[in-house]
Amino acid sequence: MSESSQIAPRVLIVDDDDLIIQSLRGLFSLETDYEIYDFTEPEKALQEVERRPIDLVISDFLMPRMNGVDFLKKVREMQPDATRILLTGFADKENAIRAINEVGLYHYLEKPWSNQHLLLLVRNALQYKSLRVQLSLKVSEFERLMREHRDLSSRHRSIQRDLEMAARVQKSLLPAGMPEVEGFCLTGFYESSTALGGDYYDVFEKPEEFVILVADVSGHGVQAALSSMLLKASFQEAAARADGPIRLLDELNTRLARFLPSGMYACAASLWITPGKPRVRIANAGLPYPLVLRAGSRRVDELAMSGVPLALLPDVIPNAYDYREFELQPGDVLLLTSDGLGDIRSPQDRFFHDGPLRRALGELAGQGGPAVIEGLMQCAVSFKAGVASPDDVCIVALTRK
Repeated sequence: MSESSQIAPRVLIVDDDDLIIQSLRGLFSLETDYEIYDFTEPEKALQEVERRPIDLVISDFLMPRMNGVDFLKKVREMQPDATRILLTGFADKENAIRAINEVGLYHYLEKPWSNQHLLLLVRNALQYKSLRVQLSLKVSEFERLMREHRDLSSRHRSIQRDLEMAARVQKSLLPAGMPEVEGFCLTGFYESSTALGGDYYDVFEKPEEFVILVADVSGHGVQAALSSMLLKASFQEAAARADGPIRLLDELNTRLARFLPSGMYACAASLWITPGKPRVRIANAGLPYPLVLRAGSRRVDELAMSGVPLALLPDVIPNAYDYREFELQPGDVLLLTSDGLGDIRSPQDRFFHDGPLRRALGELAGQGGPAVIEGLMQCAVSFKAGVASPDDVCIVALTRK
């Protein structure tokens, strides 16, 4: 608090000598804008201390019935923040020094005093009180922030544990291993860009066919992870009833449109293979074009198949999904990927699908699915050079033996 504050400092003066009271009142009235409360009896002064907050107390030492040290002790009990000054004679100097420890005295002043010295002392005492109050507020604020920090840290640890558990649950949705299919080799790969992702792949075995689904739910985090769980349940039921890739996507579209939050959708591709037969069937609903690495010619075929993502349109429409049947020759590899692979960026902000992806595929043509996936991811890691992947990466490779 200072003289420039909106609320004038309140100064209480106690001295049994009425002349000193008048002198101090006149000095402060002339030189300051302080609110002055003066008393010749300590008992009445204490009653005033009970009624209102006081910024500064000036007390004489030698007074009848109660000396200044005892008076200031009571003031400290009632208002610990009030700054305390003791007026003493030369002979009372020893008692004044003792009072510094006993009552938390700010200063003592010997009689007779210089008015300018007294004014300076009072101004400094009030500034000291103001700084002490500000420091106390800062300490309280710091303690509050520390409590909030501890609460947030505890909450963060709890959320982190929940996310880790959810990530383990989500990982359990993926096949523990790919099934053995006569004439083929199936390989799956999944890497999430965050603790919880939205990519998903699965296999369902029918009496005479295997159904493979690769999907990419829009968004990231908890909502995408929950949506991928819904997708798994829907896929298992729909695959059991469907008789082909188109019908499967129709079923999934109907189910997801009913349950996914507004604005969410899933890109997906459905691959159907028959053990021992080279012909495969595939339908696409918004995933990147399927890729075929031809072992004989060492070329890469990009199958121009797009289609409408699932749940983007609630009602099934004719020709919503691109469909194709074709044969895989021995050594050929069919790749189904989410867009996270092509969207990997370099430090120069170039995309992996802008050239490096196709060059890598050309060099890997002729190798089996596991080697193709491993080679692709090695190239991707080298390409991004430490830059975080913006999206999940999901790859399923089907190799004709």
